[in-house]
Formats: sequence, structure tokens, C-alpha cells
Amino acid sequence: MLKLNVGGGKNHARVEGWTIVDLRDSADVRVDIAKAPLPFADGSVSNIFSSHTLEHIRPQELGHVLAEFRRVLAPGGRLRIGVPDIALATTAYVNNDRSFFEASDLTPHDASAPLGGLLMSWFYSTSAVGNGHVHCFDETYLRHWLEQEGFTQVKRSAYRMSDSAELRSEHFDRHPKDTLFMEALRSAA
Repeated sequence: MLKLNVGGGKNHARVEGWTIVDLRDSADVRVDIAKAPLPFADGSVSNIFSSHTLEHIRPQELGHVLAEFRRVLAPGGRLRIGVPDIALATTAYVNNDRSFFEASDLTPHDASAPLGGLLMSWFYSTSAVGNGHVHCFDETYLRHWLEQEGFTQVKRSAYRMSDSAELRSEHFDRHPKDTLFMEALRSAA
């Protein structure tokens, strides 16, 4: 079965047995996941890993993306997602914690900006190919999307703490500081 690293075209390690799907030329399969179906057969994928990708998908396109993930995953297939955690950023802002933004894995537009500017730069990072960040997630909101699209056993995870030993390796999770990690399974139905 296939294993997909969706959005892994930006400096992700090439891992044997994994196919990188991205907009970038460096991908094994180049596709705009927000606009087109994934070019894989129904139920042909055992694992999908996607890190710091879904925040670049507009809310009105996210249902399509998650439905495609579900379609290509085999029953019982695992989805692991990492996205910037808006709860961490807003808590840092409310607590006047500039150090959160200084230590962030997301590059600020203007590191000398006041705290509100750092928060906005964190929300709308434009350091990626194509769209910058156009969507934000906390645990409840991402869980809502996953359950709405038919995923089961949706749970919060942590940096390099996947239920899958393979996904705990250094080749996958790369953003420990401000990332929300969630895992879910494709139901049998």
C-alpha cells in the first residue's frame, strides 16, 4: 500500500516507501490538493502524514481535501496532521509572551513588530509556495473537521508521539514548538 507525505515538498527527508505529494517541483506527485482529486485509487493508501499544510487550504476547500484523504485511505488507515496551534499563539498574545513568537518555527514578517504584529505574522505566514496561511486551527476545530468528514478515533497527539512507530522517527514531525498534532483513522464504512 502507498504511504503519502502530503505537503512534504519543502525540505522533508525522502523516506523509502513514502510518496511526497505537493505543489512544489520537488514532489514525487505534483498536485494542488485544494483543487484536484488525489491521483490514487480508493483505499490504496495505508498512511497519510501532513505537516504544516492544511493552514494553506481555505476553509471552503478543506472539506474536499479531507474527503480525498478519506477516499484514498484504506479502512483503518491512519492520518497524522500537524498544523500551527492557534490556541498556543492566542494564549501567548493574551499573556504578553513575546518569547513564544521569538521561538516559533514560523518566520515572522517583521521580528521587531509589536506583539500584535507578531501574532498577525504568525497567523498569516507567507513563507510558503502559493498561499500563505489562510486557515487557523485549535484542537476542537480540527477535530470537528475530521469527524465531519468521517474520520474516527480522532485524538490529539504530540511531537514524535504518533501511535505509529514509523511516524515517530525524525523524518516526520519537524515543528515541536507551536504545532497541534492530531491523528485519526478512516472508518471501515
